[in-house]
Amino acid sequence: MATLFDWKRENSASANFMLSAAAWLVIGVTFGLILALEFVFPDVFKGVPWLVFGRLRQAHVNTVLFAWLSGAMMGMWLFIVPKLTGRKIWSELVGNISAAAWNLSLVVGIVGLLAAQSQSREYAEMIYAVDVAVMVVLLLNLVNIWMTVAHRVEPKLYVSMWYIIGTVMWFPLLYFIGNVMWAPPTGALTGVNDTIFNWFYGHNVLGLWFTTGLLAVVYYIVPRETQTPLYSHFLSLIAFWGIAFFYTGVGAHHLLWAPIPYWLKTVAVAESFGMVIPVMAFMFNILLTMRGNWAKIRVSVPLLYAITGWAAYILVSFQGSHQAIRGINELTHFTQYVPGHAHLALLFFSASVLMGGIYYAIPRIFDCEIWSKRMARAQYAFYIIGFSAFFMGFFLTGITQGSSWVHEGLPVWTVLPGLRPYMALRIIGGALVVTSFVMFAVNVFATVKVRRRVELPGERVPLAEEVSAS
Repeated sequence: MATLFDWKRENSASANFMLSAAAWLVIGVTFGLILALEFVFPDVFKGVPWLVFGRLRQAHVNTVLFAWLSGAMMGMWLFIVPKLTGRKIWSELVGNISAAAWNLSLVVGIVGLLAAQSQSREYAEMIYAVDVAVMVVLLLNLVNIWMTVAHRVEPKLYVSMWYIIGTVMWFPLLYFIGNVMWAPPTGALTGVNDTIFNWFYGHNVLGLWFTTGLLAVVYYIVPRETQTPLYSHFLSLIAFWGIAFFYTGVGAHHLLWAPIPYWLKTVAVAESFGMVIPVMAFMFNILLTMRGNWAKIRVSVPLLYAITGWAAYILVSFQGSHQAIRGINELTHFTQYVPGHAHLALLFFSASVLMGGIYYAIPRIFDCEIWSKRMARAQYAFYIIGFSAFFMGFFLTGITQGSSWVHEGLPVWTVLPGLRPYMALRIIGGALVVTSFVMFAVNVFATVKVRRRVELPGERVPLAEEVSAS
């Protein structure tokens, strides 16, 4: 059983990552709700410098991406890897040092953003000193996981391990390149080259960090909660190598109207459609694993959220591919449709998977049951209804903007008054989403505090049938 402050206790690092991430979640989405208010009432926080839109948006994005999603995801890895290797994590102490350093560096980085200390590059805003601290934690995490794998008892590598090993290996390199860490004074290149680098990094934060890192969680939870072997190990590897091959170049589809090499744009469009292959492989693999198991969603909270994340991943992936079509990109580029797409990826896909993962892992770490399954399901209702309204606000705003600019030739300022009702929809939906996330955090911390004892099923490696038969 883990305890929060016993840094050598089994699973304590995993718990500390996940619990701190749950606290960060509430902060991050509160920032987001304030931003939604500012879209409709621009002067609501007039005279409060640290709530200026430009500062707050950067703080919101980095809190959600790194403090909440990344922290929770690393916590899930530290929980999953020992289960799939048959070994305790190589060093709980290193894991806990990583958790403490991660949270401390993000406090410095996010407070710095609110104080206007920014490098002003998408997903790479935090100052150089914070970048160094983040790199140190990423490398510590890499060593901890790889050493655990190197000393594993289980000879076979289940697919979740492929995704986790790949992600912890390539993201430190991606972070170093994307933050231009060889140029400390600016953290940037010059001219259009910096734009190319920034979107290579920005899109691969989603593809080679969150996508691969979170599919590992889905591949773990679904077989465990359904007590059904994964349908196909082969399909899972098609998805893995497909993402590794196709995702690296898709970032330039955000630059189809920028003065970058035409061949780079063409490669981005082609790879965006190539992503259909791994997405379909993942979709059918989970779909076929769920055959005869759909009723279990009614009794398993982790499975409910994991399958929601699975569906959201399919939606956001196909939406991303169609945005690479030049005609559609012309309509949606520079509109609110694009941040709506980002929220579908981060707020719906990523958050769904991680809430399911935390609801699965925390009771097992602390040998107890979820404090309130009723609250978890009520939270889910708020989440689905709220996000649907929230996303619809982005969608309607973006389509209205794009059609007005492209088809009617209207200047930007004349379109703004008509967008207010759609922006207001984001406030309503956002408030429901924030309510849902607060309920989630309360439920998680109450689970740890109350610790109602219950006998949970033992952990077994959820090997695919092809692997276990070999």
